[in-house]
Amino acid sequence: MAGDSADARLRAGTWWITAAVVAGALLAGWVWWAVEGSDGPPVSGPDGVDGAVVPGAQTVHFEQGHGFAPVSTMLRSPADVKAFAGWFPQESMGAGLRDELLEPDLDAKALVAMSWSSGCTSAEGAVLTYAENTGYSARLTDTTTYETCDSPWDVLAVFAVAEEDVGTDPRIGGTSPQPPGPAELLAYAPLDGAAAGRPRAAEVSQPDQFDAFVRPLPAQPAAALEAELGSLYDSDLPGPARRFAFEGRGCGEDLLLEITSRRLRPVRGGGACGDPQPYVAVFSVPADRVPSSAVIG
Repeated sequence: MAGDSADARLRAGTWWITAAVVAGALLAGWVWWAVEGSDGPPVSGPDGVDGAVVPGAQTVHFEQGHGFAPVSTMLRSPADVKAFAGWFPQESMGAGLRDELLEPDLDAKALVAMSWSSGCTSAEGAVLTYAENTGYSARLTDTTTYETCDSPWDVLAVFAVAEEDVGTDPRIGGTSPQPPGPAELLAYAPLDGAAAGRPRAAEVSQPDQFDAFVRPLPAQPAAALEAELGSLYDSDLPGPARRFAFEGRGCGEDLLLEITSRRLRPVRGGGACGDPQPYVAVFSVPADRVPSSAVIG
């Protein structure tokens, strides 16, 4: 009986030792697996383009999350910033991002903004890079690359550079910058001052919505809109984009659409407007960038 008890204690002790060895090996393996990316090659993006770090470039915003729209653009005015925030209209992100990007002096600075997927790599920050053939890009810093992840990371990085260093034909990742925001101006027509009434705004994704908006307009601007947009209404389906029409006042068709979680409205793309004139304009917006809570106009 004493021998049996000793054997049982021996087997129990052996089991615990074995378990401890296995657990230690697994822990060591997990630590190596989790931090291996920190000593690996630089993680660059978008599209893996890299270059030399830009001296003096400042990181204005860095964020990792999920569901960010891929975009590479240049922001050179407050209107550009307001339009850019439309890529990220979530209440928890858009307003704060807009306010943060309006802090730099946009007369002296240009903002290089990029959003891309970093896969299973997380990072603590990013630096702006530049290569002669491809222009601006970014490199993640303090990275950790995992072999697998439940949901790939998206990165949003915005950098401030001296306006005078950007030049007249900048490139981001080898291509020209995208428009600042997700909306596209499809049509614009000036209105006679006498015919202009109170500002109006409506969705015009469907033919009957477009007809209802155009009906009160004078003949000339109504005909101009129908000539530019008529072919878009050959089908009753709005497709992956939605369309919105606005009557307002401004200084020409240099307009951008500001998209927030609360509102969609046109804003001037340029500077001061001393003598605003009435107009009618129609924008197209990717359907997934239109917040369900936003008021039109």
